[in-house]
Amino acid sequence: MNRIKLRTQVKTSDVETVKEIVTTTGFFHPEEIDIAIELVEERLIKGAASGYEFIFLEWDGITVAYSCYGLIPLTKSSYDLYWIATHAEYRGKGLGKILLLETENDIKTRGGTGIYAETSSRALYEPTRQFYLHNGYDLKAQFEDYYDEGDDLVYFVKRIRDVPSS
Repeated sequence: MNRIKLRTQVKTSDVETVKEIVTTTGFFHPEEIDIAIELVEERLIKGAASGYEFIFLEWDGITVAYSCYGLIPLTKSSYDLYWIATHAEYRGKGLGKILLLETENDIKTRGGTGIYAETSSRALYEPTRQFYLHNGYDLKAQFEDYYDEGDDLVYFVKRIRDVPSS
């Protein structure tokens, strides 16, 4: 594990790093990539007031994965997991699980009681859906044709009490 370092400070260079990470996954449309970048930029401009928290995972000094999450507006303790992505060259090493656990523990520390994550029903996203299921998330809802015809919204939830303390 000495190869791995986690950080929460957002750096200007993370704008390009996040763009590269989400682009390499092959999962996201250009508009979605733009949103990922915008969230980093908003955090850089507004700081904590942006409502976006980040954890970056570095492998041998190179940022290869990240998560972005935040308190859902108008809730007291529910958090949205907006993004969790690992650079394509580093997938399959368990880095996503490490990052997810760290994200869950940070949310728990902030008083969070639930984590909500959404994804697509397209076949491309089967590994993503399995990732959530294997990490203790429950499939709570599926909205047909949400993103597009034949592309449903799949909603996962994990109650924070299910998160082991670090």
